[in-house]
Amino acid sequence: METTKLTRTELYDLVWSTTISKILEKYALSNDGFKKICKKYEIPLPGNGYWLKLKHNKPFKKEILNLNFNGENEIEFTIREEGSIINIDQTPLTILTKQILSDKNAPLKVPEKLTKPDILITQTREYKTKGQYSHDNYRTSKINLLSIYGIEKEHFTRALIIMDMFVKLLRYRGHSFKRDINGDGPHIMIKEIPFPFSLREAQKRIPAEKGSYGSTYLPTGILVLKIGESFRAQEWRDGTVKLENQLAKIVAKLEIDADKEIIRKEESRIYWLRYEEEKERNNQIKKRKDEEIQKFNKLVELSRQYNQSLLIREYIKAEHQNLISNNNLTAEKLEWLKWANDKADWLDPLVNKHDEILDAK
Repeated sequence: METTKLTRTELYDLVWSTTISKILEKYALSNDGFKKICKKYEIPLPGNGYWLKLKHNKPFKKEILNLNFNGENEIEFTIREEGSIINIDQTPLTILTKQILSDKNAPLKVPEKLTKPDILITQTREYKTKGQYSHDNYRTSKINLLSIYGIEKEHFTRALIIMDMFVKLLRYRGHSFKRDINGDGPHIMIKEIPFPFSLREAQKRIPAEKGSYGSTYLPTGILVLKIGESFRAQEWRDGTVKLENQLAKIVAKLEIDADKEIIRKEESRIYWLRYEEEKERNNQIKKRKDEEIQKFNKLVELSRQYNQSLLIREYIKAEHQNLISNNNLTAEKLEWLKWANDKADWLDPLVNKHDEILDAK
């Protein structure tokens, strides 16, 4: 959108020479949004009766602009596109709803009767007319049936018209309908995000009279459009504004919700990707640590073996010397000394001599 900038003095001169309604024909702001800007930049606004006095050349009091303002001196405004009703200071839902409403080609005009209905409406009406339709069989049918249930006969045509408008508006906005992996649906598909939906008639509960059991439920003629499932479900119903006149806002809400869901899914994907990466990193650290501990324990074991082999050799040497000193070095003792040296060599990791008995498996 094109923008322009006004100094505080220029804005002050503007609000005292032009009504806010005229100003907002040029700038894409709401009345409240414009007043908030004036308050932020300390621009005094004309009081009640100012424009009438100005018109009839009667005296009036004009507040003076404070020139000792400490904030910025320039204010940026978005220029309103010709014919646009969008105000940039409004919520995304309001802005998108207005965009849909301002689209002259959007199928938003409420028809007096069902005209050239969508295939989904045609199939649903045929099943209902033939008495084959129920709230459950739309899920198991081989053709796509919309969930329209609990509606009295005198309101069913209006229900079809509303659903037809809704379906056509969604298709016009580039969306589609598809069953889920369980065969339920069709659901609204917006950027591959599914939205289950249904239309029903609200009922009024009449409590049972004293001494009787079971409440009575009476149809109200109020139609309720439900979108979503479980705690995430949303409902729109007839009220001051009829349901068929809320469709632009409903579609806008779905599109915004779809964008939010895409962002949520992407954030979730990135979270789990980072989680798996961190998990793999920790696994690698643990693996390296375990390998290091294993190697260290092996080192300790080898050093222990080496020290033991040294002790054994010292003992063999001392025993040999003792046998000589006592003149007791017999053939049997020599054989034992050789055996003992072989065991020391088997234990010594630097020699690692093979032993047929000890190495046997």
